[in-house]
Amino acid sequence: MILHSNNPCRVRRETRSCKHPGCGSRFEGSPTSLYCPQHRTRKSRAERFIPKEIVEAEECNLLLETTEKKPLVKSMTCSLDGCQRQYSFTVYPDHKIYPRYCENHRTEHQRNHFSRMQAQGRRPQYSKSASAHVWSDYESQFEEYALKQPLLAPFESRRRGRAASSPSGENG
Repeated sequence: MILHSNNPCRVRRETRSCKHPGCGSRFEGSPTSLYCPQHRTRKSRAERFIPKEIVEAEECNLLLETTEKKPLVKSMTCSLDGCQRQYSFTVYPDHKIYPRYCENHRTEHQRNHFSRMQAQGRRPQYSKSASAHVWSDYESQFEEYALKQPLLAPFESRRRGRAASSPSGENG
């Protein structure tokens, strides 16, 4: 442990090398510091300069134009190689982007997992509830449910016992 006379607090200082790519300069810092004073800002870190991949909508989705005026239920086969599952979705007149894959392969992670399992000669097991469960728009069902509920009165006061004993609300 190195203590410096000009540093009043007890901080361990070490000679470190900067982890910024291409820098490697030596500096004095705590054991947890990674960057020299020139590269400590977030702007100058290497991960800041990695370009992000922009995924196009056509890569993972299906683009459909429809001339129908009413919503239409459409069934398709999963587009992932090796998966022959049928799935259905509702085509709306004002929407253009729809799922290309079945419910079990909607995310990139699920598709990669399926491909790895197929490469090993195995098939992933899916739970029964995931394949049986279908998301739906049930606003009309909720409206029916809400109309069947009894009309609720506002909450009664906690001091009901006191108020009931004297009509004017006074005690004694």
